[in-house]
Amino acid sequence: MKYKEMLLRIKNSEIVKLATGSVIAQIIAIIASPITTRLYTPDQLGIYTLLLTVVTLFGPLLSGKIEMAIVTEKEEKNVYAVIVLSLILCFIFSIVTTILYTIYLVSTHQFTNEYIVYVIIIFIYMLITGVTNILISYNNRNREYDTISSVYVIRTAIQNIGLILFGFIHLSVFGMLLSQVLGSLFGIKKQANKLIPNRNKLKQVEKKEIKNVLKRNYKLMLYTAPSAFCNSASYSLINFFITAIYGNTIFGYYSLSYRILGIPLSLISINVSKIFFERATNEMNSTKSFKNTLQKITKLLICLSIPMVVILLVIAPELCKIVFGEDWVVSGQYIQILVFMFGIRLVVSAIISPALVIAKKQSTEMKMQILFLISSVLIYIISKYMKLNIYAFLIMISISYSIIYIIMYIYICQLSKGKEVIKNEN
Repeated sequence: MKYKEMLLRIKNSEIVKLATGSVIAQIIAIIASPITTRLYTPDQLGIYTLLLTVVTLFGPLLSGKIEMAIVTEKEEKNVYAVIVLSLILCFIFSIVTTILYTIYLVSTHQFTNEYIVYVIIIFIYMLITGVTNILISYNNRNREYDTISSVYVIRTAIQNIGLILFGFIHLSVFGMLLSQVLGSLFGIKKQANKLIPNRNKLKQVEKKEIKNVLKRNYKLMLYTAPSAFCNSASYSLINFFITAIYGNTIFGYYSLSYRILGIPLSLISINVSKIFFERATNEMNSTKSFKNTLQKITKLLICLSIPMVVILLVIAPELCKIVFGEDWVVSGQYIQILVFMFGIRLVVSAIISPALVIAKKQSTEMKMQILFLISSVLIYIISKYMKLNIYAFLIMISISYSIIYIIMYIYICQLSKGKEVIKNEN
């Protein structure tokens, strides 16, 4: 009886609900990947990746991370002011980002007539991404983990089906971008089910209320958003560095290894982060500490991380050979070099941002994330002038990033005790 109760409890747990959806979504993406790489040329894939880079970099920041306050606001009436503020910021930042990205494309002589359509699609995609971020925070506040999970699966399925279908009818880059936009539209209504009946409350929000929530949560914009950008940029810069030193072919191998290593992050870390944020916030509000939540989530993530590291260390080259062909064995070798760092990242990335928000230490996160940028730039300079091979480059990245992640985690452990927060309040 106890065994059945334990299984039922596990089945109904928030982590399992979110992880199940992510697992299904990633399986869909994995199945589609070998097909799509045969439907599109490397040049088309390159242009597509270039255009989506702006959404990857700025998509999570379109509301200045203000949407995170939807989870932390204690009074329900303030939540609607946060949502309105987030929507306003999303629209403004989407316009600004699109304009700046267009200027970049023109300045680098990559802008042609067909890019006008691409840029319009990217703008629409950014708006949808920003709205989705807001709705996810609202779902998280209301513990609608089933909704978050199911919508993620639907979107991934539509996007990958679109990629395949548009590939067969030769829509090229336009078809690839269109598949992303169409997929992202699915599920928005479902996410907003609980918000739609309260839409009048959104209309009733006054400027004074918006100013008040901005005043209380401005640190999210000043510190959390830039630090999140630095974190994303630190990995994006590696792409440019590898291409600059070793060429497009080597970068192609690396990009596949990065995609595979990113699967566990999508499956586990991102979803667990949402649950950690909600639980740690509640613990902090009641006990002035979130030590217990940190310990429980850390143990869970370590138990998930270790098997990933061990398995990929052993089978990565053979896995790439079987799934993607003999030419991709090199990607498996890169995975073996990077997997230890990604294992640590799996644990730390799930807790770092929420923990610093809860402890009101957002400024520290940006300082920590800048370390990644400095590290990658230094490794680029050393590798270029010493003419090191790609293996040496990746080993240095893996070691330096691992050290930074460990330092970040030690700091979070200190904050979880609540002493720093108590000092600030006094």
